[in-house]
Amino acid sequence: MADAIVWDDLLKIYQHTHWIDGESAIVEIADDRILQVFSLVETSDRAAIDANLAALVDIDTIKIGDKIKARVGPPRLALGVLADNWDALFLSPDARTKEPQNYFIKEDKSHSKTAAATAMALAYRSVLELVRLFARAALFLDIPHSRLVYFKEKKIEIPIKFRSKDLRWLDRQGISDLKAVLEGEFHEEQRLSIFSDAVVSFASSQSRENRFLYLAQNVSELARRVKDGYQLFASSFSYTKIRGEVENAQSEYLNKIHKTFVDIQGQLLGLPVATVVVATQLKAVHACGVEAWANLAIVCGAWLFAILLIASCTNQWITLRAINSDIRRQKQKLLRDFVDISHQFTDIFESLESIQERGYRASLLVMSLIIAVWMKARLVAEKRSKSFAIRRFMPSQASVRSTIHRFGSTWKPA
Repeated sequence: MADAIVWDDLLKIYQHTHWIDGESAIVEIADDRILQVFSLVETSDRAAIDANLAALVDIDTIKIGDKIKARVGPPRLALGVLADNWDALFLSPDARTKEPQNYFIKEDKSHSKTAAATAMALAYRSVLELVRLFARAALFLDIPHSRLVYFKEKKIEIPIKFRSKDLRWLDRQGISDLKAVLEGEFHEEQRLSIFSDAVVSFASSQSRENRFLYLAQNVSELARRVKDGYQLFASSFSYTKIRGEVENAQSEYLNKIHKTFVDIQGQLLGLPVATVVVATQLKAVHACGVEAWANLAIVCGAWLFAILLIASCTNQWITLRAINSDIRRQKQKLLRDFVDISHQFTDIFESLESIQERGYRASLLVMSLIIAVWMKARLVAEKRSKSFAIRRFMPSQASVRSTIHRFGSTWKPA
């Protein structure tokens, strides 16, 4: 036998133990395994701490079949829970939100591995199922403090408190009905929202400490409210209404895309004007004078126009991407909420995506035209200007020196 104590070793001992008072007990040495455990705790401090039991007689005199006096206390919590009764079990850490993996009840010798669960064990598992249902609709389940937290206008806390006598009247059929209502195939979010509203409505009228028991007592009414609320919600989703809403969304998206196209067309109209200005206003220059600076101003303005136009086209591109993202989101929502009839609306989204694709291409065309027009304008500018400096949009050093010389020869101090 290994030096470490495991739960199965302790469970075997608990099943052959009769507690007299507290930890004082009479243990039947039913087989060699139980005898080995008592021998191990005599020789191993670690095993003694983990098991928290000891024989109160000379271990060497014990043989199989004997009944000995022993001290049998609760083991290390990581191994399992040894409780006097069900109420003591409910007070153990996390036991009101999930069933402990290993436990033993002295009162009726129930344990986590009982083949045929007792009525109390079944009721306990049912109330834990109810807690899980409440947790699905709650803002969060606070396991360390055993409480449910909801929020609607203000925070509503529901401490999870129950005793064994409270579970004897538990409406297990009502819990099954509530579970069935919440596990419908469609609209899970809407079902949980309706359930959350019903829970808050019921709990708000009760004192904080009594809320959970009140909800458990009225679980059938909760199930009925959720069912009625969902039927009212579902009745508003006729095929005609769904189709109308999808078509309204299509119209809204078409308006957005059309507005984007209009903006792009407006930008296109500015290209010929800019081309004419650049092509006709540039003058041939042979020296750094007024014409050179005028050409420089025209070219700088053309550069600014091109940069702003490209930035505007980029903005339109981003707008189209945002619209496309919204269309995809709406399509996924439709596929999720109305699986059975979603195929009847895919043509609407396909047409929108086709229009969206044309918008992308139009944006690319505009930016390409801007670049092409600018290149053409630059060629025209180079042909009209015979000065290398003008082609570079700056006066040459020789022209600057000549201008300064002429200015200096004519200027006289006052």
